[in-house]
Amino acid sequence: MKKMYLCICYCFAMRNIVVLFLLFLTAFCVQAQVCGCTDSLAVNYNPNATSNDGGCVYATTIITADGVGLLDPLMQGSSSLLYWDNGFWTFNDHNDNCLYRIDSTSAYLMETFCINGLRNDDVEEISQDSLYLYFGDVGNNNGNRQDLQILRISKVSILHQMVVIDTIRFSYEDQTDFTPNPQATDFDCEAFIVTDDSIYIFTKEWVSTQTTIYSIPKTPGTHIARRHESYNVGGLVTGAAYMPEYRLVVLCGYDYDPVNLMSSLHPFMILLYDFQGNRFFSGNKRRLDFDFSTRAQIEAIATHNALDYYITNEQTSFSVMDYVIDISPALQRLNLREYLLPYLSQFGISDNPDVVPNLSEENFRIYPNPVSDRINIDFPQDLVGAVYEIYNLRGQKVAGGMLDDKTISLGNRNMPAGQYILSVWKNGSLKKISFIKK
Repeated sequence: MKKMYLCICYCFAMRNIVVLFLLFLTAFCVQAQVCGCTDSLAVNYNPNATSNDGGCVYATTIITADGVGLLDPLMQGSSSLLYWDNGFWTFNDHNDNCLYRIDSTSAYLMETFCINGLRNDDVEEISQDSLYLYFGDVGNNNGNRQDLQILRISKVSILHQMVVIDTIRFSYEDQTDFTPNPQATDFDCEAFIVTDDSIYIFTKEWVSTQTTIYSIPKTPGTHIARRHESYNVGGLVTGAAYMPEYRLVVLCGYDYDPVNLMSSLHPFMILLYDFQGNRFFSGNKRRLDFDFSTRAQIEAIATHNALDYYITNEQTSFSVMDYVIDISPALQRLNLREYLLPYLSQFGISDNPDVVPNLSEENFRIYPNPVSDRINIDFPQDLVGAVYEIYNLRGQKVAGGMLDDKTISLGNRNMPAGQYILSVWKNGSLKKISFIKK
C-alpha cells in the first residue's frame, strides 16, 4: 500500500514538472517574439519585429488610375465588379437583372447574361466563394430598410442556365431606429466578402465616415448581423475585393461632404493585409488617395492577379451653384505593384521580367469545366515536365505533380465540390486558371 502511494506521488510530481517545463517553453517563445510594424514600406517599420502588431503608419500616398474606357449606357448604374469565369462582370444597382461582361482592355460590352427571378431593389455588391455568387440587395441610403437580403446563386446553375436562387435575410443587431434618414445613416452597405463559413459586411457610414464589420452565416435563412470592429476610413466604402489565399482585402470608396459637394467624390482605396484569421483590421491598413483632380462615384473593384485592380463608377450628376457636373460611367485600372508586391512576394507572386509570360487561352486550356474526377488539358509540347499545383480558395495546396500527360486525375484526392486554381510552373509561373469541381 505504501509503495503504491509513493508511485502515485511520483507520477503526480513528474506530471507537474512536465507541465512547468511546457509553460516555460511557451513563455520563452512568447518573449522571443518582437511585436511591431513588419511592413518595410511603413514609416515606422521595425526591421527587428517578428510579429505584426497592426500598428504600421504610412505616409500620405497619391495614386493615378489609367482610364480604360467609358461603359456602355446599359451599365450606367454599375455598382459591383467581379472576376469570374475568366472575365470581369458588372451589375447595375437597380431595375436590372443582367450581368454584363466587359473587356478589361477597352471597357466594351462583350456578353450579357440575364437572371430570371433575381430581385434587385438596390444590389450594391457581388461576391463569391468556390460554389456560389452572392448578390447583395443591401443598399440602405435612408437607413430604414427591413428587407435586407443577399441572394445566393450556384455557379454551376448559372453556367448551365438553370438558375436556382437562395435567400439570406439579415438585420443589424444594434439597429433599433428605422426612421428614414437619407444619407445620414450608419447602417448602409455597399461592400461585403465571403469566407469559408460567413459573409463579412463592411458598412458605408454617412455620418461617422467609418466602416464597421458585421458577420452573418452564408447559409439561406434569416440571420442577425453580429457587430465586430470598426475602422476610420475617412469616407464611404463602396466595394471590396478579397484574396483569401494572400490574406488581402482591398476596399474602394470616395469622400463625401454634404456641405461642400466640390470636396466630395474623391476616390480612395484601403489596403488591408497580413491580418490574422478573419480579423481584417488586425494587420496593415493603408489608404491610397486618387489625385485631387479625380472625381468619380467609385462603386466597385475587382482583380484577377492581386496586383492590377479594375474599378467602375456609375453615372453621376450633381449641381454646384450654377454648374451641373456630369460624370459618365467608366472602367479604370490601377497598378498596385509598388504597394503590394513586397508583401505578396512571400506567396510566390513575382513581377520579374525574366519570368516567361502567361500562356494565352489559345494554347493552354482545361476542359470540361466544371470537372468531375478528371481534368483534360491542352498545352504546348514544351510544357511536358512542367510542375503543376492545385490550390483551393483558402490557399491550401490539395494536389501537385508534373505534366506528363494530357489529363490530371482528381480521384483519391481530398477535394470536395468547389472552385480551385491550377498553377503550372516552368522557369517561373506560366499559367493560373480556375476550375470548378462538381
